[in-house]
Amino acid sequence: MSRHAPEARTEQVERIDLMQSTVYAVRGQRTVLVDAGPAGHEARLLRRLDRAGIPREDIAAIVLTHCHPDHAGGAAELRRRLDVPIAVHAAEAKWAAAGRSHFYRPLRPFGHVLRRTMRPTFRAFIPDIVLEQDGDLDQFGTSLRMLHTPGHTPGSITLVHGPTGDALVGDLLAGSVLRDNRPNWPFFAQDTAQIRRSVRTVLKANPRRLLFGHGRPASAQSVVLRFP
Repeated sequence: MSRHAPEARTEQVERIDLMQSTVYAVRGQRTVLVDAGPAGHEARLLRRLDRAGIPREDIAAIVLTHCHPDHAGGAAELRRRLDVPIAVHAAEAKWAAAGRSHFYRPLRPFGHVLRRTMRPTFRAFIPDIVLEQDGDLDQFGTSLRMLHTPGHTPGSITLVHGPTGDALVGDLLAGSVLRDNRPNWPFFAQDTAQIRRSVRTVLKANPRRLLFGHGRPASAQSVVLRFP
């Protein structure tokens, strides 16, 4: 068999920068999009896929790390354009159906910034697939598996991609603090114990890189040093 035969293709992760957030295209036997980006960026995302040589008919599913406007805002429209299912974590389904992710009030110190720069709502949708902890996406031709790492909303997930050793993370660090036990005073970077638990959950999978929904890829080593 030729080493270049489609069934022998090595899986790879491609980063698609949408300014406010990042979408990852995981290319295996078929392609899975991790996150959909904010509303209004669907055409730009599709153009980026075209330039990357990823046929639209090759895309098998959209998997959301969580239902927050900058990650799930374009999901419903992309599902319509690509005719593919949307998969979310079980704890995220209610946010998808409501078309709104929860903002705690007051949210200090960055709440006013978030409300001004982000759409508070997105087009509601009913997920086609509900994911549970430690599930996998083998049915879509890619070896992604899920880890539960609470973020801005209760059901955030991290997807660990086996062949490349990449862990695709939505908002692992910032969002975890919103589950603090002080509901009247949510504060970023306050609940460091929760952050450490989430980081350790991911690091147990021994990822080569952590690829975040915002920002450039980071090596797992840097996170180990930051969160001993």
